[in-house]
Amino acid sequence: MPAESDSNLSVAGLFADRDARRRRDQEAAEQLQRRKEEELTTFRQRLEKFQLTDEIIKSGLDRIRRAFERGESELMFASFPCDFCTDGGRAVINAGVPRINRPSKEEATRQAEEPDWLLTMPAGVRKVHEYWRQNLKPGGFGFAARVISYPSGKPGDIGLFFTWPNSAFEA
Repeated sequence: MPAESDSNLSVAGLFADRDARRRRDQEAAEQLQRRKEEELTTFRQRLEKFQLTDEIIKSGLDRIRRAFERGESELMFASFPCDFCTDGGRAVINAGVPRINRPSKEEATRQAEEPDWLLTMPAGVRKVHEYWRQNLKPGGFGFAARVISYPSGKPGDIGLFFTWPNSAFEA
């Protein structure tokens, strides 16, 4: 409240001050929301246009080595909102759930190489999956996607993981 003398205090002035404060707070909240939406749009575009470079691959492999040395059996290498998936993350949530109709042999073969959820992902994820399939899968690594947060009980973020066995006996 402005520094006024007590003799100038009025109900109308209090209402005006409160309304002005509420407008400022609302404008700040709207500006913050616009900024968040712009950042998400930029992030989504980066994920769609993502390109694997030698530097990114080297960094990723180093992260896998460090996680392995710490005794971990997986490394989350990326996460993003479920809204970035064409189906809002439903295919990831339902991964591993038996299908109602038995897939044809062609579908079963394709699913073994490329899971259904991969088709719903941003293009950059498919590039990483292709790298994994060609270079890491033969070495015993897995590739997984999971919903990692459920704000208000709804799917929030998807995490992408490279996985490996806990011991040489499991490999």
